[in-house]
Amino acid sequence: MEVSDEKLIKLCQDQNMEGFDLLYTKYQSYIYRLCYNYTHSKEDSLDLLQEVYIKIYQSIPRFEKGHPLSPWIKKITINTCHNFARAKKPTPLPLDPTLSIPSADNVELALSYKSTEKLLKTSISQLPHEIKSVILLRHVEAMSYQEISQCLSIPIGTVKTHLFRGRKHLKDQLKKEGVWEV
Repeated sequence: MEVSDEKLIKLCQDQNMEGFDLLYTKYQSYIYRLCYNYTHSKEDSLDLLQEVYIKIYQSIPRFEKGHPLSPWIKKITINTCHNFARAKKPTPLPLDPTLSIPSADNVELALSYKSTEKLLKTSISQLPHEIKSVILLRHVEAMSYQEISQCLSIPIGTVKTHLFRGRKHLKDQLKKEGVWEV
């Protein structure tokens, strides 16, 4: 059963446990995906999902009616991921276990793709948190500049600057590794 965000907010603010269950069910995959894009770890993402949900539970009584719920949840999720990243030392990203075994004809192409993907993930993980957030929200979550601006509470000009700097950094890294040709 699909419940509107307004109804979910009302149920949760009335301390209705069914409302919290519906809220969790509606947003769990989205929150998990955002967390996974930061951590690249199933276990850490599940821990962050739980932490985000606890923060939502604690903060929902102060949520202002009339405001959209989704950007508020995104902001809590991103801030939680930032705090996690600050507290944890950077670790190398694991290989993607979903990579299928290529045929003999495509081995070289698949290895090249996998190498480039790993390099790109590593480069993204090395970006400063504020730039990394903008890059992930724009290119992974396909959010507009306006949505990113609202979600992160930063001006659109700052969103554009972070995107420019992040893309430049990624392009420079790919050039340095010989993946990006001039």
